[in-house]
Amino acid sequence: MNDESALEQLLKSNEYLHHIDMDRKTADLVFDRRTIKAIYKLMSDRTIEYLDFPISSGKESVVFKVYAKGRPFALKVYKLSTLRFGSVWRYIEGDRRFSKEQIKRSNIVFIWAKKEIVNMQELRRYKIPAPKPILYYRNLALMSYIGSKVSPAPMLKEYSGDFNKVFEEIVASMAVMNQKAHIVHADLSEYNILCFRGKFYFIDLGQAVSIEHPWAEYFLQRDIRNMVNFFTKKGIKTSVDELYKSVTGNVRTKEFIVQ
Repeated sequence: MNDESALEQLLKSNEYLHHIDMDRKTADLVFDRRTIKAIYKLMSDRTIEYLDFPISSGKESVVFKVYAKGRPFALKVYKLSTLRFGSVWRYIEGDRRFSKEQIKRSNIVFIWAKKEIVNMQELRRYKIPAPKPILYYRNLALMSYIGSKVSPAPMLKEYSGDFNKVFEEIVASMAVMNQKAHIVHADLSEYNILCFRGKFYFIDLGQAVSIEHPWAEYFLQRDIRNMVNFFTKKGIKTSVDELYKSVTGNVRTKEFIVQ
């Protein structure tokens, strides 16, 4: 008789690898024992019922399409093996919303997952398009899935429509984000905006900080430069100073210029 639990048997068999399109190296980085146990917890309590294919993969996380009660969702798994304390610490330290968190190397990835969910809540409170947050649990963040039945929504980088309209919508959302939600995305680029059914959704919000954060001005100007660089290539006439004024309502004077 086998005394091992079903989870232990699954871990040893690697059978889960046959159900998802991932190579051995990637799977090792994502599915460490603690992550599998966390996913198993969500499946045991029926929060999710089925883990489908990866939607996107990055250095520090992988996003999977999952199902619950027949509906698709997105489950972001932060890699415990590669998320570096030094690279994320500065985005948490100094943000008053997380001032009561005891930041340690052992728990920073869990705070990071919570931070992404909190930032989604803040954006949606002001009707800024973003995935709907569902929950966070350890190094997992569950959110609404944005895309069709056959594929996730494409990134702004892949968009080929009217860029004048896109630019106006994104600038308007950035202004609400800055002036009403008081949030800076801090990692904004054509890779972190999804296009779906005529709307543009901000994703990858783990790095987003309060405008009171000591680095907020630097992050904001970096976001603005990324947007100016992208839209200029698409034929939109704009500049960092012009976009800065549209987003913040203020003129970027010398004292505010961040190199």
